[in-house]
Amino acid sequence: MSVPAETVRVSNRKLRPGRIAKQTVINLILIIFSIIIAMPFFWMITNSLKTKAEIWAKPPVLFPAVPQWQNFKDALGDGYLMMYTLNSLIFAVVGTIIVLINSAMFAYALTHIRMKGKTVFFTIIMVTYIMPSAVTNVPSYIILSKMKLIDTRVGLIISCSASIFSIFYFRQMFGQISPSIIESAKMDGARHFRILWSIVAPMSFSSFITLGVFSFIGGYNSYIWPSLVMKTKSKFLVSQGLQLFFVAEGAYGLKWGAIMAACTVIVIPLFILFAFCEKYIVAGISNDSAVKE
Repeated sequence: MSVPAETVRVSNRKLRPGRIAKQTVINLILIIFSIIIAMPFFWMITNSLKTKAEIWAKPPVLFPAVPQWQNFKDALGDGYLMMYTLNSLIFAVVGTIIVLINSAMFAYALTHIRMKGKTVFFTIIMVTYIMPSAVTNVPSYIILSKMKLIDTRVGLIISCSASIFSIFYFRQMFGQISPSIIESAKMDGARHFRILWSIVAPMSFSSFITLGVFSFIGGYNSYIWPSLVMKTKSKFLVSQGLQLFFVAEGAYGLKWGAIMAACTVIVIPLFILFAFCEKYIVAGISNDSAVKE
């Protein structure tokens, strides 16, 4: 039974206002959440350019009358902040590379290598994931102490070179790749190592970038474990350095402009990283990089 074209047009006109209203509500909700998420960053950046009086003014002052660039000079003056930032960048980059390599090989073995008990093995791994990280701090510290790696960059990197979440994430991604692709590569004489890095990894490139960004941010922002391991001031990471700057020389509660300037400098690498990797993160989260059977 055919429906007259006029009836269809009338129905579309009736539905269109409802669709517009629904989309408008969704957009408003997204805008509100975006403002809430962006507000701390906006407040940090503007406060980094304010005087102490403007920071504590009531009602709050959104923008400084005269930008106080001296706050950034105070934050960067002794050079320690840049040293801490460099330490964190080195730790985050090297640690991320090691985590990606380890996790990818582990996940590939769990998904594309036939072996007995791998389901049980994976279950045991995931059970350890629910354990609080603080539970492993003491045994990890004892191991590093016996290896004489306390207060060393090598010890800090080694102790953070494995990630249960990364293994789980890669396992989910690799599991979506068609087994026929793996079998075809085996028939052509490729070994597992080559299949992983020449076939599976390029097909999961967005997933690698996504996990790499998350791992980098986690390493860059880490505080508790580095505070336990690193003792020498020149080896501190940026979170330790920021805490030291926060309480040093009476800055606590007094030099909020300089503290906000230091925070602004610290987050710049993260903003740059996200700006370059945004499209890969979206693709990785949406699983667009995987090839299904």
